[in-house]
Amino acid sequence: MRKTICIILTGLSLTLTGSLAAAEEKKPAGPPPMLVTTTAIVSGTSKPTAPFVGTLYFARTAEVASEVDGIVRQVYVDDGQSVKIGDRLVHLDDDLLATEIAGTKAVYEQNQIELAQAQRDYERISVLHQQESIATSEYEAYGTKANRLQKQSAVLKTRLDRGLLEQKKKTVRAPFDGIIIENLVEAGEWVEAGGIVATLADNRNFEVRVDVPADIIPNLISDQDVMINIAEQTLPGHFTSIIPRGDISTRTFTAKFKLKGNAALVEGMQARIDLPVAVASESLLVPRDAVIKNRGEDVVFIFNNGEAQMVAVEIAGHSGALVGIISDEIQENQSVIVKGNERIRDGQSVRTE
Repeated sequence: MRKTICIILTGLSLTLTGSLAAAEEKKPAGPPPMLVTTTAIVSGTSKPTAPFVGTLYFARTAEVASEVDGIVRQVYVDDGQSVKIGDRLVHLDDDLLATEIAGTKAVYEQNQIELAQAQRDYERISVLHQQESIATSEYEAYGTKANRLQKQSAVLKTRLDRGLLEQKKKTVRAPFDGIIIENLVEAGEWVEAGGIVATLADNRNFEVRVDVPADIIPNLISDQDVMINIAEQTLPGHFTSIIPRGDISTRTFTAKFKLKGNAALVEGMQARIDLPVAVASESLLVPRDAVIKNRGEDVVFIFNNGEAQMVAVEIAGHSGALVGIISDEIQENQSVIVKGNERIRDGQSVRTE
């Protein structure tokens, strides 16, 4: 009886042990390390900055004018349409001009025939004159005729070229790549020479104008790199100039910054730029994407032996696309996470490519 009980207990023990082992094997593993991108922290100088708000403008606009007058026969563009340099904008009527050109061309071609014949005759008469076979007066008459036709040829050629050039200018074309801001004419309207037919803007290049106080101006350096925030985009730009005329009522001056355009940008958008307000100081530098907000605090994530270590930092300033940070827990040459840091938490396993 005791043997039977022992055997049963032993079997139950083995069964439980096997079940526990199987449960251990089926227990799900933790999430795999998240893939992140890192870069080395460097030391350098950065300047304390303050945010300034400005307005986005097209860097170049043109009121495209017609060089000749005429009635509008066809309009090829509409407001908001993109165009390339040389694209047709407007065509003016050229029927009468085409008739004049055809007449001038016919007269010119006849002149060329007569001129060629006169030159051949003059060459032949010159030989006879050298042989004293004809009178000098007859020889000179042939020369005079050839010269007259030559001058007439030059006048007709100039008149023909002018007509062809005017006909070419009857089609108004885009002077550069851009976008039509406003079409100003319709078919049937009369356009004077110098009349505006459309407003064209270069939407590949923009500028931001920001009004700044006088004490900011010494901190702005020509071609200085800045990051410009527009419509939830952070775009690289650079400082170009200060307009040397201030607003007397506010004692501010307009600073201009250039940046490349994209399809999401239009004139009139609000732009935010962090501009230096003091001299540069030594700090550690990381890309702007490395610094994120966590519960209202500026933090970075350090890549530390396969783990993400969150460290609170103080913003010391900016240097182009880099941010100056201060923290006792960070050293130069450490690896800081610049991509993937928005989705990780302190202590999480991470990996790099």
